[in-house]
Amino acid sequence: MKNLLKKLIPEDLLKFIRPWYHGMLAWDANIYYDRPSSKLIVIGITGTAGKSTTTAILAHILNNSGIKTGYITTVDFFDGQKSFINKHGLSMPNEIKLQRQLHAMAINKCRVAIIECTSEGLAQNRHWGINFDMAVFTNLSRAHIDAHGSFGNYQQAKGKLFAAVGKNRKKPFFPQKVIGINLDDPMAGYFLSFPADKKFGVSFRRLKVSDAQKVFFVDLTKQGSQTEFKIENTTFTLNLPGNFNAQNAALAVACANMLEVDLEKAAGALKKFSGIRGRMENVPNNRGLQIIVDYGCEPASFKAALESAAQLPHNRLIHVFGSTGGHRDVGKRFVFGHASAQYADIIIVTNDDIYDSDPREIAKNIEDGINSFKLRKSRYEIILDRQQAIFRALSFARENDLVLITGKGSEQFLILPGNKRVDWDEVRVVKEVLQQLTITAKGGSAFGGNN
Repeated sequence: MKNLLKKLIPEDLLKFIRPWYHGMLAWDANIYYDRPSSKLIVIGITGTAGKSTTTAILAHILNNSGIKTGYITTVDFFDGQKSFINKHGLSMPNEIKLQRQLHAMAINKCRVAIIECTSEGLAQNRHWGINFDMAVFTNLSRAHIDAHGSFGNYQQAKGKLFAAVGKNRKKPFFPQKVIGINLDDPMAGYFLSFPADKKFGVSFRRLKVSDAQKVFFVDLTKQGSQTEFKIENTTFTLNLPGNFNAQNAALAVACANMLEVDLEKAAGALKKFSGIRGRMENVPNNRGLQIIVDYGCEPASFKAALESAAQLPHNRLIHVFGSTGGHRDVGKRFVFGHASAQYADIIIVTNDDIYDSDPREIAKNIEDGINSFKLRKSRYEIILDRQQAIFRALSFARENDLVLITGKGSEQFLILPGNKRVDWDEVRVVKEVLQQLTITAKGGSAFGGNN
């Protein structure tokens, strides 16, 4: 019925109706579940990249500091008692699931709820009825232009979260509205312009702004498989590589401090944080390889993963990736190829979520991007079966090589040509391939792909 209505209603009218439809459902769900956000300190985190990691780190710090916290991310949900893998494919759930999960957090006596807020979810008003107390901005770069029509529309969709904070009623147990910003991002000023009782920022470049009452200046002191940084003479150790993860962690620390967690306590909690599924996740193996699985589905996060991998000690960097098909931004295919060629010694182009696109056309666009980088020439192959591509990468990887696999991360599905959706867990597939390679080395049967 839903698909039939989409076909019958003109696209322009559908675009006008959709936000009101979702918004009204959100208000109804809010009432049905007894206004759960009124019983919680609700933090919304948005940006192009880093939302899931920042959310996970902040929740970890708060829970380890005695502040019971639930959260909702692309990767998983935590209701204060149990953690659930996100299998539905939406970073920000539909309005009914969103209110149901907040209700569970309130029932389980959480004090804080953290929601990863996406541009599409905000544009569709899935957030209506949620009384946000803090809005946090990570970064902004060109992404999801296909869904929003322009970068300006994309930015304005993100801005809905910050507008909501200023309009929401203050709560007796948290009588303030707060905005937190990555000040080093060029778009920081836009998000700082929204009204709030308190504004804070984080800066590695030691930027000072008059609009923020508190600025956390951060010094990056160590890079590699572990990252170290300092805030106000307190040293923080993060068991994740990459400058961008240091930015995520510093923003989470600042948020926790605004909730009265002192820096020393936050540092102790951060040291115990081991990462989240599918975000620069190391896959253990006995072949002497570094195997890293990352999401990296947009140009900014894609390049950040490559930069982080390049900083780690390795012999050759082998990169396996594809690009999303369907109506998604076609231009990023070329950008992906160009970026990978800057860092990878060997590239294997494969399928990502194809939807209704021609996988050979996607691969050709990526190939054009690879060949556009003239300063160095990476060896590359095109293997459209993703499982076979992973097998190929791991089969010729030698000791001390680094294999980076991007595009799926923790997602639990893969969409093949013709919109065929199959179960998929990237880390599980990597482990299965490693096991098959061990069997093959001992004289077992050859490996066959299944997609």
